[in-house]
Amino acid sequence: MNIILASGDYPDVFFGLGNQEQGIGVSQEMTYGVQEEMFLPLNDLIDQYMPNLSALLDERPGSRQFLTAPDGNIYSLPDFNECYHCSLSQKMWIYEPWLEKLGLDMPTTTEELYNVLVAFRDQDPNGNGLKDEIPMAGAISGWNNNPETFLINAFTYTNLVASLDSNVNSAVGFYRDGDTIKTMVNSAEYKESLKYLAKLYKEGLIYPATYTQDSDQLTQLVEGPEDNIVGVVAGGYGGMFSIVGGDRYRNFKAMAPLQGPEGAQFVRYFLQAPVIGNVAISKNCESPEAVARMIDYLYTDEGTLMSNYGFEGEGWRYANNTEVGLDGKQAIFKLLKPWNDMDPQNNCFVMLGVRANTSRMRNGEAVDPNTDLYSAEGLEALLYQVTQQVYAPYAHPELEIPTLRFLEEEDDAYASKRVAYANYVRQSLVKFITGNWDVDAEWNEYIQGLDKLDLKGILALNQKAFDRQNGSN
Repeated sequence: MNIILASGDYPDVFFGLGNQEQGIGVSQEMTYGVQEEMFLPLNDLIDQYMPNLSALLDERPGSRQFLTAPDGNIYSLPDFNECYHCSLSQKMWIYEPWLEKLGLDMPTTTEELYNVLVAFRDQDPNGNGLKDEIPMAGAISGWNNNPETFLINAFTYTNLVASLDSNVNSAVGFYRDGDTIKTMVNSAEYKESLKYLAKLYKEGLIYPATYTQDSDQLTQLVEGPEDNIVGVVAGGYGGMFSIVGGDRYRNFKAMAPLQGPEGAQFVRYFLQAPVIGNVAISKNCESPEAVARMIDYLYTDEGTLMSNYGFEGEGWRYANNTEVGLDGKQAIFKLLKPWNDMDPQNNCFVMLGVRANTSRMRNGEAVDPNTDLYSAEGLEALLYQVTQQVYAPYAHPELEIPTLRFLEEEDDAYASKRVAYANYVRQSLVKFITGNWDVDAEWNEYIQGLDKLDLKGILALNQKAFDRQNGSN
């Protein structure tokens, strides 16, 4: 996209580029909207031609402020995807038949998990006479396939991940304490979590390829062998490491957040804020009013359902008055085909572009109370139930920091520092876990590295942006 914009030969509309690595984010809005004026300001178009979007924004206090650049203009249109199970998608799953075979209970603490993993390693739970069991596995890329974040939250709240591909402005160990931005990456609690993770890795309880393989390789590891060899695995849902509806998928059960040695018991929370960048109108567009009216249709119930699932009568239908949704209320729609975001198709946008996929809409999917939860048709109902019963009791959304907007001069001063910091804490995390760095021996050197990267200055920058965005400054 940056190449297209730099060429000067760009289309009327950019569609579906929000939340993409090479797409439209805060930085692109600042560059191509505020500074170079390649993107049109959308404020007046929203007010005059987009009643459906306007209503969504009015129903969500602070959302217009979230979308507004520092110059007072809105340069891209948001996607609303208020996914309940996504908000608590840092999930961990355990192979229940192994627990039953060895007479073990579901672990509830870090110590209990350690003992379970040792038993999985040593007691041949798959019964094939081979020492081929992998107690815990994950992947460096894939939707929450990283086990370290789940485990660190038994010591201190964190959103820190090991993947270098993650956004440098999030998932770097910052959190909110009221209206103050803090970090856990230099805390005593984090140090203890690293010792625990390093112990698991050193004793062969975490699969070494967890920090090199992707989610496809993880799925092959879980599904490939004739006998199951994986005991515990991380993933946003079972389809991130197994075949939905298959035998392996059915036997992995959700593990609740663990309680650590000092009583901490958190789970990462993902704020369900609108995602910017999904539609931007270029200054070359001759009919921006027509574009606005067309896009506003996608914020209706029908437009959202067509965007998600295709045509009415083919991919979905409206619910009748006897059908209930995931939340037990009157359903809005009924799927006619199982959800499939993995295979190529030309029926709908799936999750591309803009929609009003609000909590009302998502929870309004009709569910048959007799549907097998572990079938493809039962996927949404299973995730709703698991999230509500297993993870929601430990949620702390107040600890998460919303997406922050930085001024041009702030970006110029700190952009490279934020990248260097994010890479450093993520690489250090993997080095501590894998034993390349000894936690006790090299902790002070690690802290000195944070100081050299100006951690205090980066925190202060985030605090300044947070205060400005929330009217505190």
